[in-house]
Amino acid sequence: MGTVIAGGLVGVYSISRLFSGKWVLDFRGMQWRPDWKIIRALLRSGLPTGLQGIAMNIAGVLLLRFIGSLTLSAEAQAAYAIGYTELFSLVTWTSVGLMGAAAAIAGQNLGAGRPDRSVRAVQVASRYGLCIAVVVGVLFLWVPRQLMGVFGMDQPDVLRIGSQLLAYLSLSGLFITVALTYTGGLQGTGDTRGPLYISLVSQFAIPIGMLTAIQTMRPLESSDVWTAIVIGHATRCLLTVIRFRQGKWRTISLGVGTT
Repeated sequence: MGTVIAGGLVGVYSISRLFSGKWVLDFRGMQWRPDWKIIRALLRSGLPTGLQGIAMNIAGVLLLRFIGSLTLSAEAQAAYAIGYTELFSLVTWTSVGLMGAAAAIAGQNLGAGRPDRSVRAVQVASRYGLCIAVVVGVLFLWVPRQLMGVFGMDQPDVLRIGSQLLAYLSLSGLFITVALTYTGGLQGTGDTRGPLYISLVSQFAIPIGMLTAIQTMRPLESSDVWTAIVIGHATRCLLTVIRFRQGKWRTISLGVGTT
């Protein structure tokens, strides 16, 4: 209920501001006829991002299936729900914010004919993300049980598995924050297909394939799942940085033109 109310209030406020003339975007007096050229351009650039999100959600569901196959599956799922979904969001959600900032600044500077500043924006955003990830990672290594305890976890097996997970995530956070900020740079400059392909490889094919292969040879352990997460994030980081440094985003055209 709180989420719905908060989203509704923000939506009403945003719409009122868009018609007030106090923002850069002003909806007053605009044409409401569909512009199919712009719609097609939006679909070309936005559809891969949507598919990327769907693929990552499917990978997350499959990952939960592997966690559910562990000997201490209930304890592992509880540790995952708190350690990854809640505590690791200290890294992921701040990185998502930096991703949005990097996308906006990179796209703006590319449009202004300053791709060098686009590169600089992404680099600065990734450094801020790394600073946050280092601080959070130290806490994960220093006081993991206390962090789990904030969510009422006191069962020994959950604390043990959760502490193990947080140790892996202390490293994984460094990779994912760089991956997300560079993804913002790519998406903000119009390269949305690259991040889609990278996510399919790093978040789906590699970790899910790795766990499937291990499961055919022996029973899975919790460390196998956590290792797959780290490898997936590291791969995504490496491929995203390589894709950005290739510089293909400098010449991408959205096909909208000028008016």
